[in-house]
Amino acid sequence: MKELNDYSGPFKPDLRFEDFSKDFLLKLMYLWQYAWLQMAGSWYNAIKKRWGDEAANECEQEAWVKMAERVNPRYARMANIQLNTVLDSLKAAQLPLDNSIGLFPCEYEIKNPNHVIMTVRECRTLTYMEKSAPERIYPLCHVNEKPFLEKYYINPKIKVKPLKLPPRKSPDEVACVWEIKLEA
Repeated sequence: MKELNDYSGPFKPDLRFEDFSKDFLLKLMYLWQYAWLQMAGSWYNAIKKRWGDEAANECEQEAWVKMAERVNPRYARMANIQLNTVLDSLKAAQLPLDNSIGLFPCEYEIKNPNHVIMTVRECRTLTYMEKSAPERIYPLCHVNEKPFLEKYYINPKIKVKPLKLPPRKSPDEVACVWEIKLEA
């Protein structure tokens, strides 16, 4: 059967992902990424509306850390990544929906396999917050992001340290810079 480049034809009750072309699946993955962040933001705002900023920030950290603990090791297993080095963990962190491939493009200065400086050039979440929710920048970037990253990197020996965090003076500045190390 020919791979589908869209789904404009008739309904297929036996539809499988394998029926779609690579190009269609890539478009679908990028849309899933957008939906993932929309869900996270909607959830945060619902908590904030009912119980306030502090509860929303605490629940956000708890939810993202718990999700990373439960789900991110599966990416490493699925991709047969051994998680011995920082570079291994960075490979695994490229695979979740909210990854450094599409949503949060990064540059890496690899000092050695267990010491990396990661620069997030563009952060869609930060761009949104700068325009619509500047009060969220400090709790997300200064409080929650460190535990998020450490859980996303799966290996409990990996520690991150912020070298540059928002706010930015201009949208042309990098979003943030992190040192990532494997502790002995």
